[in-house]
Amino acid sequence: MSAGSTLDPARLDLDDVVARLGPGEPDREATHPGHHWQAAVALVLAPTDDGLAIALIERAERVGDRWSGHMALPGGKRERGDRDLADTAARETFEEVALVLPAPLGRLDDQRGRTTQGLVATFVYGLEEPEPLSAHPDEVAAADWIALTWLLDPANVAKHRVVGLPFPGITHRGRIIWGLTHTILDDFAGRLGLSLPRP
Repeated sequence: MSAGSTLDPARLDLDDVVARLGPGEPDREATHPGHHWQAAVALVLAPTDDGLAIALIERAERVGDRWSGHMALPGGKRERGDRDLADTAARETFEEVALVLPAPLGRLDDQRGRTTQGLVATFVYGLEEPEPLSAHPDEVAAADWIALTWLLDPANVAKHRVVGLPFPGITHRGRIIWGLTHTILDDFAGRLGLSLPRP
C-alpha cells in the first residue's frame, strides 16, 4: 500500500505505519531545561485478526493520583537513570505490563502539560504479535489490546464530562478513553490520514 493511497484501517499493517509516520520531526523541547518534568508513553502496535491493535492500560486507583482509574498508554515520568525519553517509555512499559519493546518505529508530536510546565513524548513501537500484557497490580488495574478499528468506529464514541465540561471519548468495555490519551491517539490517526470520530 503506497503512502499516498487511502487506508483501510482493517488492512493497515506496520509497514503502512512506518511509511505514514514519515521523516517529520516532532517537538523536541522535551530536553529543554525550562520544563519542570519530562514523561514518555509507548504507543505499542501489534497485528491481529481485526487489524492493528494498540496496548492500553487502566491505571490503578491510588489516593492523591488525579489520573487514578483512567485509560492510558503505558508510560510515566523520566527517571535519572533513563538515557533518553525512549528509554523512559520502554522502561515504564516493562514495569507496567511486562512488555520488552524493540527500537521505536517513530515519534509523535510532544504534548505539553496543561496545568504544570512539562512535556509528554510519545514513541510508536511495533510487535510481531499481541504479546500477553501482565499488569503490575500497584500501577495497573487492567491492560488490553484494543483494535484500531474499534477506536475509529463512530458507534463507540462517548462524551466524558469533567466539572460539567464535555470532552470527546471512546468507550471500551465500560471504560472511557479521553483526555491526553485521546489526543495522542487522534494525533496518531491523523498521521495515517484518519481521524477519531467525535460525539
